[in-house]
Amino acid sequence: MGKIFERPQAIATYDCLEDHHLSPVAVMNYFQQISLEHSASLKAGPYELSALDLTWIVVKYHVDFWQMPRFLDQLQLGTWASAFKGFTAHRGFFLKNQSGEHMVDGQSHWMMVDRRQNHIVRVNEVPINAVYDVEDQGPRFKMPRLARIKDWENVRQFSVRYLDIDYNGHVNNVCYLAWALACLPAVVLQTRTLKTLDIVFKEQALYGDVVTVKDREIAPNCYRVDIFNANETLLTQLQLQF
Repeated sequence: MGKIFERPQAIATYDCLEDHHLSPVAVMNYFQQISLEHSASLKAGPYELSALDLTWIVVKYHVDFWQMPRFLDQLQLGTWASAFKGFTAHRGFFLKNQSGEHMVDGQSHWMMVDRRQNHIVRVNEVPINAVYDVEDQGPRFKMPRLARIKDWENVRQFSVRYLDIDYNGHVNNVCYLAWALACLPAVVLQTRTLKTLDIVFKEQALYGDVVTVKDREIAPNCYRVDIFNANETLLTQLQLQF
């Protein structure tokens, strides 16, 4: 496990839902931001990787929401690189309050892409990754598998805007969660609190794409969501337990 990188995080009004609690989408934005800040602090951030024609892509998330933060809460946001194994890097996250109580915990799997060759590389064989100081065979968090769904209850479509695109040239990963939440019945978001979230990223959506979001309640308060492009290519799978 690498050294923890953390900093204060205030909860702003634009990151909250109508009940003043932090939006799950904002949590994922925080995690994405702190991972980049951590890498940049080690001189292995997006500018350094761009010069090497390398980039990180996240492929899986598991997030536990123990207690949803509220507007004006003063928290600590942290991350660490926990292990490298072959083509996969493992990164952990937390949001904790001033008493040290963890309010949100996250685990994630990442891969590194050689943009010149357009293929993934072994993360432990890239010299710049030595700054993370983790063991190649270190402890790893095993992500749960998501059940395959055939019959869906709700279907919605969204057009990919230019503002949805990140510096890798494809849809920012937090957009998929926003689309999934938008597909659920409003009463679910108004009356229930998200407890766990799993996301598996399969393929990339691009500017101008029209994506189709399908959901089904597979167990009480548990929703599976799949997101497809116009060619019915599966882009992302999500499971949300309220």
